[in-house]
Amino acid sequence: MKSTERLKYNRLADTLTERGLVDRETMGHVVQQCNATGALLSELLVSENLVSDWELSRVCCEIYGLPYLSIEEYPPDEAALKGIDPDFLRQYGLVPLDVFGSVLTVAMPALVPSEVLEALKLKGAKILPVVGSVISNRRWLNEKLPAPQMPSLDQAAGAIPFDSGEIGDWAEIFDAGEEAVQLDLQKGDELD
Repeated sequence: MKSTERLKYNRLADTLTERGLVDRETMGHVVQQCNATGALLSELLVSENLVSDWELSRVCCEIYGLPYLSIEEYPPDEAALKGIDPDFLRQYGLVPLDVFGSVLTVAMPALVPSEVLEALKLKGAKILPVVGSVISNRRWLNEKLPAPQMPSLDQAAGAIPFDSGEIGDWAEIFDAGEEAVQLDLQKGDELD
């Protein structure tokens, strides 16, 4: 079976419901939310306390035949980040652990779809996914690859060049607009 056929949310969702870890109706809502928003199934399950991080990882290892390797047990080599878009890693909770020749070992947050791993492929690299921890992966990503912060309103306003000679005084602009409206109103009254 091709790897792109193996890692699917449906199989994981079915297994979790069959084992009584998540009821079918709740799982249906969670999968629907993932499909609508692009959120990760594993992160939603853990963040909503539907399944523990460890139990989810254990089930993923069992049903997909993948090894478990947390970033606490195998600290990521930051050289493995070379050439990989940090936004992509943050979006899918992936942590590149190491590169061995043409093989990139990646800790998944329990599970990501095969399509995500296919999109991660670097030039000629093969991806070796391992099951990791949702919480540990997210913590590492937040520490090592924090998302860029939006500037505050004051910072943004301070960065905008302002030359009052060219743009004019805001009060004058508003006064001119109000005057034009008043003239239009007066003309409308004269026509009545």
